[in-house]
Amino acid sequence: MAVLCAAAAVSLAGCSGERDTTEGRKVEAVVEQFAAAHGPEACSMLSHHALRHVYGGLTGDPRVGFRRCLSLSAHFTGEPIKVTFVQFSGSREAHASARALDRRRYYAVGLIKPRGRWLIQSVTVKARAG
Repeated sequence: MAVLCAAAAVSLAGCSGERDTTEGRKVEAVVEQFAAAHGPEACSMLSHHALRHVYGGLTGDPRVGFRRCLSLSAHFTGEPIKVTFVQFSGSREAHASARALDRRRYYAVGLIKPRGRWLIQSVTVKARAG
């Protein structure tokens, strides 16, 4: 019985997880906008956690991280991607899977929703072998 319930849940959710829900489409849009960003707009899409850990240096201060992100943003290059899967871990946390259009890179993206807006929390890149 548990196997049948699990199979039914998978078939209802489909291969895209919760991407085809209203909130799933919002997550998809944020991930695609972040990937396409090629300037300072990318910095405002990052959570405090991401700003602290990626750009905050030894200070761990998100304000320092934001300033460093802005100063480096002139070198950012955007890339169109395709979000393939969205899954929620509660109402304020989501995980998305995406791929580059050339299918050479795949991304696992963590998002959080503080104060009603989805922000990028983490990005892990995996290059396709071959």
